[in-house]
Amino acid sequence: MTQPIDLRALDLFAFCRAGGNAAGEVAARDLPRIIAETAAQAPVSAPDEVFGYVLTGFVEEDTSEPGTAPTQHLYIDLSVNGRVWLDCQRCLQVYTETIATDMCFEVVASEEDADAAPMDDDEIDVIVGSKRFDLLSLIEDEVLLALPVAPKHDVCPQVHESLVTGVDGQAEPEPEVLPEEEKRPSPFAALAGLKTKH
Repeated sequence: MTQPIDLRALDLFAFCRAGGNAAGEVAARDLPRIIAETAAQAPVSAPDEVFGYVLTGFVEEDTSEPGTAPTQHLYIDLSVNGRVWLDCQRCLQVYTETIATDMCFEVVASEEDADAAPMDDDEIDVIVGSKRFDLLSLIEDEVLLALPVAPKHDVCPQVHESLVTGVDGQAEPEPEVLPEEEKRPSPFAALAGLKTKH
């Protein structure tokens, strides 16, 4: 069962311990860093685009050290889905990039705990929780991380004329073709002519 949460001031520790579940939508207009990445020629409805999120909290107990009390580890799973309007770097047209992320985070109490956490699991990141955690910023972070470094269509509807040729994306100048009578004689041919005169 999902529960209503305050996206800007969530007690993340209590959420995890309660095994909380939450789901909802966030408008792009509430994510200023996403708006900054949005194509200038995007439709006027772009700020109304929404990102759906699902948040789940849970606790795992570490009993690896015998003779000691189990250590509790708090976690959240966060998935975000939506789309962002970007400029294709290949055809220079506006297109939509689909966003679909799913990440697990261990929630710790301080920066010191975060620095001490093992970094051997690529599928789990570490965040510092609080009783007034800004989930909106975390959602925005996840969308930003999902954006491509070089945005482009899978298949462009058309290719901009300046990008048709050239390895570096620049148009190659057409080779200048001189009329037959204006072609300069080869200097080697002139040299060969001098040798035959002697």
